[in-house]
Amino acid sequence: MSQIFNAFRYLRDAAAAARKPPLLPWVAIPLLFNIILFGTLYWLAGSWLAGWISGLAAGYEFAGWLSFLNPAIEGAIWLVSLLLWILLLAIFASVFTVAVQLVAAPFMGLLAEHTDKSVSDSPLPDESIPAMVVRTFRRELVKTWDWLWRTTLVGLALLILWLIPGVNVAVSLVWFLWSGWLLGIQYVDYGADTRQVPFRTLKLRARTRPWLVLTFGCLVLALTMVPIINLLVMPVAVVAGTTIWHRELAPADPA
Repeated sequence: MSQIFNAFRYLRDAAAAARKPPLLPWVAIPLLFNIILFGTLYWLAGSWLAGWISGLAAGYEFAGWLSFLNPAIEGAIWLVSLLLWILLLAIFASVFTVAVQLVAAPFMGLLAEHTDKSVSDSPLPDESIPAMVVRTFRRELVKTWDWLWRTTLVGLALLILWLIPGVNVAVSLVWFLWSGWLLGIQYVDYGADTRQVPFRTLKLRARTRPWLVLTFGCLVLALTMVPIINLLVMPVAVVAGTTIWHRELAPADPA
C-alpha cells in the first residue's frame, strides 16, 4: 500500500516543484512545444474537415416552397462540424500523447537533467547537448520498439480473451493496467536515461517497486485522457518519474 500512496505523493510533489524555479523554465519549454504542436495540428485537421463538410453540403440548398428548410440544413451542418471538432479533440487527446513522446524527447531529456540536479548531489555524466539529444532520440526509438512488440502480443492475447463470455469483461481493465505500466516505465526511464543507465537495467529495477510504477503510470494515463490536461501532465510526469528513479529505483552502483 505504501508504494501506491507514494505514487500519488510523487505526482503531487512534482506538480508543485514544476511551478517553481529552478524547474519552471524547463517545464515551460516542453509545455509550449506541446501546445504549439497540438494546436497547429488540431487546427489544420479541423479546418480541413470543416471545409470538406461545407464542400459536400454546397449543392444542397433548396429553392421555392422548400426554401424554409435551408436554415435547418445550415444548422445541421454547423452541428455536424461542431461534433467533428469535439471528436477530433478526443482523438488527438489519446493519440497525441503517444506521438509527442518521440518528438519532444530532447526537451523532456533536458527537463529530466535539471530535475536530476535538484534531487541528487552526485554529478551527472559528462555529455554535450547535441550528444544528449541524439542519445535520447535513439533511446526513444528503442523504447517505442519494445512497447510496440510487447503491446502487440498483449493485444492479441486480450483479443482471444475478449471472445470468451464472462472473461471479456476484464479485458478493458487489463488493457488499462498494461498501458499504465508502459507509461510508468516511460517516465521513470527519463531519470535512468539521464544517468545513462541501460534501458534493460531500468526495466529490472522497476520490478522491485511494481505497484509504485504501475500506480504512477495509471495516474498519468488517466490524466492524459483529459483534453488540455494531457498537455500539462507530460512535463510534470517527467519530474515525478525522474524523482522516483533517484529515490526508489536507482541501484547503488549505476555502472
